[in-house]
Amino acid sequence: MIPISKPSIDKNDLKFIKNVLKSKILTDGYYQKKTEQLIKNLIKSKYIGLTHSCTAALEISSILMNLKKNDEVIMPSYGFVSVANAVVLRGAKPVFAEIDPKTLNISYEEIKKRTTKKTKAIFVIHYAGNPCEIDKVANFAKKRKLYLVEDVAHSFLAKYKNKFLGTFGDIGVFSFHETKNIVGGQAGCISINNSSLIDRTNIILDKGTDRKKFIDNMKKKIIPSQKKGFYSWVDLGSEYRAPEITSALLYSQIKKVKKIQNKRQIIWNKYKKIIENYKTDKFYLVKPIKKSLSAFHLLVIVFKDLKISEEFKNLMQKNNIAATFHYVPLHKSKMGKRYCKYKLPITEKIYNRVVRLPLFSDLSAKEFKKISSILKKFMNKIVL
Repeated sequence: MIPISKPSIDKNDLKFIKNVLKSKILTDGYYQKKTEQLIKNLIKSKYIGLTHSCTAALEISSILMNLKKNDEVIMPSYGFVSVANAVVLRGAKPVFAEIDPKTLNISYEEIKKRTTKKTKAIFVIHYAGNPCEIDKVANFAKKRKLYLVEDVAHSFLAKYKNKFLGTFGDIGVFSFHETKNIVGGQAGCISINNSSLIDRTNIILDKGTDRKKFIDNMKKKIIPSQKKGFYSWVDLGSEYRAPEITSALLYSQIKKVKKIQNKRQIIWNKYKKIIENYKTDKFYLVKPIKKSLSAFHLLVIVFKDLKISEEFKNLMQKNNIAATFHYVPLHKSKMGKRYCKYKLPITEKIYNRVVRLPLFSDLSAKEFKKISSILKKFMNKIVL
């Protein structure tokens, strides 16, 4: 089976992991600091903290915003469960919003519609590697004095109007999971753009302690004898930091990220050329909006008819090509129904007509030829 995604791992990645094992420093080490600085410089963030997952970064975000009972947080229903969980775990209420049918990103008009006096924050997801209308959302959040969190799990190094996603809101969260463009195994990071949140972020990352004030040299991991006092429990927190092996792998991946991204872009554009050759309303490709640079994370086709989308998935899978749907709307889930009693017609109509095709940097010419051949035959059949 040609998979939907596959990480690009080579000997160089193994070299960095071996360096960690040789050092015998498996937490809070050289590569954690080095990778945080590398990402910070790349996306021009005020602060980066590596986490063991994007889920962890989302949970930190909710703690930072002091979410509590009766607070409402607007988010797309079409997204991953971690966004909703991060809010519910703090006792707050997720308010699910519609998506734009062309981009599958949260609708700006829906955000305005769902905002009430109880709204404390907005969570947006930049779906498939493409930005939502983030400038409009950011301006609205600022005007209404709402926190804005960008879920950039799909969109590392994507831009809108030449500014990196994850730096528009107060907080940005990223994923470097095995399924993402670059990987740390299971990893993520939090980007802080609101300076007032930086000190507390370090405390939350250090399990609620003020350890960072006392331990400067993480290699020695002891409090210098000339320092007075000890670090202690001062706030909420947990084991959120990324381990050193994860950090080393991610460091190696970022060093070659341009090469990985260029390959993904080339493959995505090949798909685009094939799909857009068919002038029809029976399907369309999810594409980035104007004035943006995509991360080319997913290749997503939306079919007009459910039956056709099922036929397409079945045909691909029969030929050992992974082709699958994506998210089930959160508001339609067992947990989601506890918080949402209204319908979201666009999301409900689209989600089961979405089909993803394989997209990863090591996709071979032979593999792409096989996929494209079957893709063309199917498209010819339903269009002509």
